[in-house]
Amino acid sequence: MTTAPWLRRLAIMSVGAGSIRLLKVPYDSGHLDVRMGAGPTALVRAGAARQLRDQGLHVRERLIEVASWRAEVRTAFELQKLVADEAAAAHAAGEVPMLLSGNCNTTVGMIAALTAPDRRVGVVWLDAHGDFNTPDTDASGFLDGHGLAMVVGRCWTALTSVIAGFQPVPEDRVVLVGARSLDSAEQSALQSSSVAWMPPDHARDLNDLRRTIEDLADRVDVVHVHVDLDVHDPSIAPANSYAAANGLSANEVQQVVRQVAIRIPVASATLASYDPAYDPHGRMARTALELLTLLARLAGRPGSDRLQGPDPGDR
Repeated sequence: MTTAPWLRRLAIMSVGAGSIRLLKVPYDSGHLDVRMGAGPTALVRAGAARQLRDQGLHVRERLIEVASWRAEVRTAFELQKLVADEAAAAHAAGEVPMLLSGNCNTTVGMIAALTAPDRRVGVVWLDAHGDFNTPDTDASGFLDGHGLAMVVGRCWTALTSVIAGFQPVPEDRVVLVGARSLDSAEQSALQSSSVAWMPPDHARDLNDLRRTIEDLADRVDVVHVHVDLDVHDPSIAPANSYAAANGLSANEVQQVVRQVAIRIPVASATLASYDPAYDPHGRMARTALELLTLLARLAGRPGSDRLQGPDPGDR
């Protein structure tokens, strides 16, 4: 590449680097504060906002709840709408919205808040799973296995269409990192899609990772980074009941985030799917907070945390 991506995009965004709006959505499948829905509250209690403030960041916290009767499908899309509104307000105020969520599909609201006529939005989705099922292919009936498929417009289009600002992200603007536990229909759908899928071994290869992110940088202006915490190897601690072997280490996940931020402005981020019941010693919580801090520090700062020059891989 002859021109460093961070330099070409430097003037595209003016998000408030140093100002974070921390959104907490403590639901799993429509249920409040249970299973992975207990994760956002646990991460806040573990010091999420305090740790960001210790980095010199201004943090505004928002708890997002639904007041109506709850049911999985209805509640999921109500939460997406609320997140879209709150994240859009954060952008308008010059803040970087960062989401702590029980379910991955809530990220649809974060992406809706980024939509603008002159902005090409990309997604880097880190997850042990593909989240690429649809109601027609998913025999489990677990809505959260459809999250990335919603993002690219493969399913639930009637409901996502009423979320303010939401437009499906073109598949060639999506990178799926670390996915290794997929059913056959989901794997087939991914392989026939334009999503760039990097299983763990590919994500660990720095040259492969750089090439993939550089290709994404040519297609997008900003990126949302989504992290299902079960992308990590369960040897740290299982993030949830769906944890799968051969995951990425904490350093490897952070390397992915750094390589993205070097090349593309990170406009917002999600940490999802943490079930504290599987983390009695708090090891995954500490891993999550370190990652949250890194994302907050890099958000809105093309060129990683050093704007003085390009990454050596750009030369």
